[in-house]
Amino acid sequence: MYMIHVDKMTPEGVYSVKKSFENVPKTNHKDGRYRLRRYSRVELLSEPKKFKILEGNEFNQSSDYNKFQGDVERTFENLEDETLRSKGMEEMLYLFRKLNHLPHETEVDIHQMRVITLPNHTAEVSPEGAHQDGYDCIAMFGIARYNISGGELLVSDGEMGKPFVSIPINEGTGVFLNDQALWHNASSLAPIEKGRTGYMDAFILTANK
Repeated sequence: MYMIHVDKMTPEGVYSVKKSFENVPKTNHKDGRYRLRRYSRVELLSEPKKFKILEGNEFNQSSDYNKFQGDVERTFENLEDETLRSKGMEEMLYLFRKLNHLPHETEVDIHQMRVITLPNHTAEVSPEGAHQDGYDCIAMFGIARYNISGGELLVSDGEMGKPFVSIPINEGTGVFLNDQALWHNASSLAPIEKGRTGYMDAFILTANK
């Protein structure tokens, strides 16, 4: 079983989902003004690149894992159909499935997130700090970065452990982690050009075997 794996999407896959982030809404949750989000669930089918979209838009994470917003049922708008049917989504789910040897009928949670910085202010990519998500498999796919520094994935072997690796989540980069063995955090975002907003776009996939 891998601890960390880094892969790449094709430029065509990235392009097919990039514009969809312009339609990711703010929410009324604690982080909803600067961590814009959509959320959907899919079920993997027997054909390697096929999946079906599941109903529902409620997400609840235990406070054992999320001290920031745990034990709170959060609702989000689903990913747009065009995004779920895109080449990029097919690529991400296929890479996620293949690397983790996920069988058909596995349910995968998909978070589409844009983290934004206000002019002259930083933004926390991971306001909960170093954490685990409580899944067997997690992956983060970078789609776009604009006018920002920071946003590196920080990986450690414990909640209070010093990060032993820092991985930039650049456009098309996919980072896969063993969530049972490692903890992760992210460095805050800061605008490069003062007086202008910046953002980082990414997808987060999670699943249990």
